[in-house]
Amino acid sequence: MTPNSRALVLAFPIVLLLACGSPVVTPPDSGTAPPPPSGADAGDSQVATDTAGQLGADSATPSDAEVAADAGADSGNQADMGSTTVLRMPWTLIALPDTQYYSSNYPQIFDAQTNWIVSQVVALNIRYVVHEGDIVDNSLDSQWTNASHSLHLLDLKVPYALAIGNHDYPGGGGASTRDTTLFDKYFSLSSLDSPSFKGIYEPGSASNSYHLFEVDGQSWLIVSLEFGPRDAVLSWADRILKANPSANAIVLTHAYLYADGTRFDHLTRTDQAFNPHTYGVEALAGGVNDGEEIWQKLIVNNANVRIVLCGHVHAESHLTSTRAAGPPVHQILADYQDDGQGGDGYLRIMTFQPNGVINVSSYSPYLKTYRTDGDNAFTLSL
Repeated sequence: MTPNSRALVLAFPIVLLLACGSPVVTPPDSGTAPPPPSGADAGDSQVATDTAGQLGADSATPSDAEVAADAGADSGNQADMGSTTVLRMPWTLIALPDTQYYSSNYPQIFDAQTNWIVSQVVALNIRYVVHEGDIVDNSLDSQWTNASHSLHLLDLKVPYALAIGNHDYPGGGGASTRDTTLFDKYFSLSSLDSPSFKGIYEPGSASNSYHLFEVDGQSWLIVSLEFGPRDAVLSWADRILKANPSANAIVLTHAYLYADGTRFDHLTRTDQAFNPHTYGVEALAGGVNDGEEIWQKLIVNNANVRIVLCGHVHAESHLTSTRAAGPPVHQILADYQDDGQGGDGYLRIMTFQPNGVINVSSYSPYLKTYRTDGDNAFTLSL
C-alpha cells in the first residue's frame, strides 16, 4: 500500500476488482466453498540459501534435471508419464492482497481469510497461497503479532510465499530502509520451512525467496521479490528462472502494475503515483526497479514466466503482454484496502484448469460474497 493512502481514490475464474462500488452477490452459506458466480467467465550480496543452511548460489538452485518433467500448459485432462497416466485435476492458488489494515485494526478478518483457506484445501485443491505485500500497516510488534497469528494458521496445511511491501519496512510506508528485522522475527526461515520452500537471496531472511512445487506432473516456480527490487535481487531471480526453464513461473512482488493496467514506469509515466522510485529506498545502494524495469530486466528474456502478481495500488486491473520469444504474460493487480474494514476480506481464487485456462474470482470469506464485475471475475489462458 501507499503511505497515507486511506483517503486515496485512484482514478475454480481469474478475477480482478475495482476497489469501490463493485457489485456483490451472496452465495448460500454452507460448510463448503461456495461456487463461483454463474455469470463469471468460464544486504546486497548475491547469496542464495536454502532453509536448512547457508548455501552458495548454485547449490541453492536445483538444476532443471531435478525438476519434474516439462511444465508447459496442458492441453488435455491426462498426462502420459512413461507407463503411468496421470489424471489432471483443477488446482487452486490463493492470492492475499494488502492485509495491512487487518493487521492493524481488523485481525478477525485476516483470521477469517486464513481459516477459510484451511477449510477449503481439499475441496478446492489449494496448492499454494501467496501474499502480495503490505502484510502490516506499520512495522510494529503488535501488528506483526496479528499477521503472524493469521498466516501461521496455514502452517502444515498449505505452503505459502510472502512478498515484502513498503509498509512492511519501518517508517509507516515511506520505505526509507530495507530493514526486515521484525518480518524475519515473526516469519523466520524455520517457521516457513516446507518441502517447496527452496531458497532465499540473503542469509536469514525470506524477504526474497523462491518456491518450487509440482501439480500432476507440471512444475511451478514462485519467485517472490522485495518492494522495488534491487538490481542484484533481479540478477538472483534471473539465475533461479534460468535454472528451471521447464517450470511455469509466477513472479510475486508488491509494486508492479498501476491502476489503469499499465506497468509502473518512472521514466515515461510521471503521472503515476506511488512508483517505487518515489520512496526512500531510491536513495539506498543497490538501486530500485519499478514494473517496467522488472519487465525488461527479468521477464522479457525468461520465457517460463507466465504470471506476475502484485498489490500496492488501491485498485484491480490486469494486463497481458507479449514478448519476442515465449508465451504471453498475465500481469494482475489486486488491492481492496479502500473497501470497508480495510478490504472486507476479499481475496483472489485462481483456479488452474487442465486445459490451460485460469479462472479468477474474488471472494470474501468474511462477508461470504463474491465480486462479479469484469475486473473481479474473468478467465485467462496459459
